[in-house]
Amino acid sequence: MSDGESYECYGEGDVDPDSPVQRRLHGDGRDGADGGRDANRSPPGLRRSTWQRTSLRRPPTSNPDSLPNRRWGSFRHAGKRAALGSNALARPPTFPCCSQLYRSSSFNSSGRSSTCDTADDLYSDASLEEDVLDLNHKVQMLQQQVGVLADNQTSTDERYTRAKQDNAALQARVLMLEEQLRETELRAEERLQDEQKRHRELMVRVEREKQLELENCAIRLQTAELEATTLREEGGRLRHQADQLRAEKHRVQDALVDAESALAALRDEMAQQKDDFRQREAEHQQREQLVEELSLELERQREAERAHRQSSRRPDQDSDNLAQVVALSAQLEHVREEARSLREANEELQALVLTRGVEEGRSLLTGSMGSSSLAAELEAMSQDESMDKSLDQSSVAKIRQALKEQQDMNTQLRQYIDGILINIIENYPELLEVRKP
Repeated sequence: MSDGESYECYGEGDVDPDSPVQRRLHGDGRDGADGGRDANRSPPGLRRSTWQRTSLRRPPTSNPDSLPNRRWGSFRHAGKRAALGSNALARPPTFPCCSQLYRSSSFNSSGRSSTCDTADDLYSDASLEEDVLDLNHKVQMLQQQVGVLADNQTSTDERYTRAKQDNAALQARVLMLEEQLRETELRAEERLQDEQKRHRELMVRVEREKQLELENCAIRLQTAELEATTLREEGGRLRHQADQLRAEKHRVQDALVDAESALAALRDEMAQQKDDFRQREAEHQQREQLVEELSLELERQREAERAHRQSSRRPDQDSDNLAQVVALSAQLEHVREEARSLREANEELQALVLTRGVEEGRSLLTGSMGSSSLAAELEAMSQDESMDKSLDQSSVAKIRQALKEQQDMNTQLRQYIDGILINIIENYPELLEVRKP
């Protein structure tokens, strides 16, 4: 069978005595071919019902028992049919029609065995047994199908009951949700009214604040216009002051140029004085060296005189040595006097250089705006002087201290003047106005 299985069932009914089954049971002597054709025809005493269903489990095609429309008089699978016949005879039937067929088959086989009928009757009996087995198989399949249908009906009933319960629960939930929806709508309506009221109050407050803000903006605008006018006037005054300061700057720059030229001349003079000082220092060192040599020579002469006196030499020789010693002593005293005068002159020159440098530095610091650069140059000059071994370290330290004090004083004065000017500009700007005569 392809997609569906056809089933036939014969119900219980009256058996016609003229039926082929009865004739075979009573030993009707017809050939096997006629018997097979009569067996293929449906017994008139049985009610026949036919139906078709879609097969869920198709039987395997290798099973020879499930082959459709097998003829009773077929000689194929004779041995298997004999075995099936013996098994069917040994197993008691389970249905009335099967029991009747079993009794008829048993009676017929006993009659044939007793009378020793022909081989055609044996073949008819085997085909009849095969039909009985097919019917049994179909009945079992029907039982299984009925059981499946019963299970399906049970599951369908359970689903129907569950669906009814779910429907009742859902209806209750729908009622509850409808009640919640009504309550939500009422609350939303109340909230909407509250929001509308609050919005109206907010609009009134915003409008009032807007009016106040407009008034404040108008007042600030007037104030800003007055400030702008004042600032324009202040700008003109500041431009005039800027012109004055620019002219003062040019004047100070000219003074700075003059001061720088004076500083360059002072540096040249200082360098020349340094050279003179080095020369005098070299002469002083030479004279000191000469004094030391003369002192050594005098000591030698004195030792020689003492040795001569001890050796009791001639008096003329002693007088010569004494005269030589006196001359050397006078020369030594003269050299010492010159060294003392040179040292005093050196100190005077150093004091003169320091005094002149301090005076020039103070004049430059007080008379120009470029005092920081001049102070730096003086600092560099003082550093150059400190590198020179001929200058005294204490004098250089004093010069540096004086310059530092002067710079601090100038810085404090500038800060004080700037603070006074700022206070006057902020509080009393009319004091700085230039009145026309």
